[in-house]
Amino acid sequence: MAEQPRKTKPGKFTPPTFSKTLDLEISGMEGHPLVLEVNVKGTPLPQVQWFREGAPIQNNPAFTVDQTGEVCTLVIAEAYPEDSGNYTATAANFYGSQSCQAIVTVKGKDDPGYIPPPPASNGPAVLPDTPLPPPPANVQPTSGLLDDLPPPPPEEERKGPDAAVRMQQTRVTDEYHDRLRNPPPVQQEEFRVSGFEERLMREIEHRLEKSVEAEGMFENVPQAQWRAPMFGKRVQNYKVLEGGTASFSCRVVGLPTPKIYWFKDGQEIPPDSQKYLMQSAPDGTCYLHIPGATLHEEGQYTVMAVSPAGKASATGMLKVQEKKAAYVKQSTPVARAARTQARDREDLRGVAEKNYRPNFVQVPEETNAKEGGLVRMDCKVTGLPSPDLVWYREGSPLRQDSNHKMIVRENGVHSLLISQCKASDAGDYTCVATNKAGQAEFTVTLNILVEAQTVAPTWVQKLKNTTVKEGDPVRMFCTAAGDPVPYAIWKKDGIGLTEKSGYRLGTDGQGTFFLEVDHASKADATWYTCSAHNQAGSIMCTGKIVVQIPHVSQKKSEQKSGKQFYMF
Repeated sequence: MAEQPRKTKPGKFTPPTFSKTLDLEISGMEGHPLVLEVNVKGTPLPQVQWFREGAPIQNNPAFTVDQTGEVCTLVIAEAYPEDSGNYTATAANFYGSQSCQAIVTVKGKDDPGYIPPPPASNGPAVLPDTPLPPPPANVQPTSGLLDDLPPPPPEEERKGPDAAVRMQQTRVTDEYHDRLRNPPPVQQEEFRVSGFEERLMREIEHRLEKSVEAEGMFENVPQAQWRAPMFGKRVQNYKVLEGGTASFSCRVVGLPTPKIYWFKDGQEIPPDSQKYLMQSAPDGTCYLHIPGATLHEEGQYTVMAVSPAGKASATGMLKVQEKKAAYVKQSTPVARAARTQARDREDLRGVAEKNYRPNFVQVPEETNAKEGGLVRMDCKVTGLPSPDLVWYREGSPLRQDSNHKMIVRENGVHSLLISQCKASDAGDYTCVATNKAGQAEFTVTLNILVEAQTVAPTWVQKLKNTTVKEGDPVRMFCTAAGDPVPYAIWKKDGIGLTEKSGYRLGTDGQGTFFLEVDHASKADATWYTCSAHNQAGSIMCTGKIVVQIPHVSQKKSEQKSGKQFYMF
């Protein structure tokens, strides 16, 4: 019977209640952060525990649990389809508990409507003085390509109720252009943009002037509200292994909403291109995806935002690294890698000083996981050029499938994800990082905790009623099946029996239980109960012993007229 809550004085103590609960359905996208939030009330203030599929969630690098006053949040730093499931928030204090649930669905990269996450940025989202890559497209051209632009409005048109707004816009634009003319130096570790970009941008602007006019009108926004296009997030240089997918992204703001154009080495990329995929998000984030990059895709990629209020551009370099043979062939176990290590070192003696051997700066520890659960093993490696990683299990190459995924996040962390763990997934996992300067590796052990399968007891044969003469031996037995093998508890008229009760109780160890009496008496004539138990459950059956006692006055006539008995 459930425990009744204590009676307390009104307003002094209260059980937990949610002033804000979880939505019934919450969706997210792979690689994006996902936040679940509830507000809870109660006196004393309840503590909130989060669960996924009934399992408690603890603070770790992937899941962050926080409670600040009444606001309680669960933050998934980078959501993946494996994080989908039923999430529960349970608030509890001494006077009760309450829960709310949500079904979380995370869309993967192959799902329709998926939007990739923008690259990490340390700067503010949108600022007029955000540094842009030099040399920009908005610098006053020296060749006169933009001489056909309309002249600024005359002085009398600048006066009026919106003059202050336009003057403020003019001041911001002037500061913006000053910064473009004298951009701060941009430190590049591996890529450097040459002076070719200035000529490239002038050519792009020249081509755009006519294409924008032919494309149509912009949205109707009063001129007083115009804002020149600005980049909150610039296009970054990108390096990808041949055959991989490169994704340029940026964020553009401005009024009217700018039109976005992408260029490769000065040539405009058609919107209906089959090779390049272009996307735009409602918040102004724009993407250019290049799947299956080849050496021909290497070059300078420029995005230009154009509106009647002005233009803005940013350029990034794509470097495609030629794909070489893997350090260890798939048919070669890790054990053979040590034999070729000395030979590889001889081949790498002449590597330039800019090349650095791989070095793991983060490796996972020995991991224990329950069967059917999710495992994530993270590592981080440094090296120049960027090392290629290969995972092995017990010396055999690990291939990607529906339960095994190898991913690389934006922050450079490599992860091995194993969903729906099986007993066969247990073992030693080795990760080998290789570049032309050398190789490094680590090994970690994964233990799978297999829960024993239990089966509740069932009766194969129940107790039967037994009739016996007074003074004769009697035996009752029954048989139960189950996993693990059940054990028995005997009772007589509801009172437990032991060996000291004058009865022999035993079992054959296979589920058959028996009760024996050497000499039946009137006291033994009653109901007996046998119950079979194991971890999965219990069952019970009953039987009766009937003791026949001859009548004293009829002992002499028993042989002549037949036996007559009183039955107890």
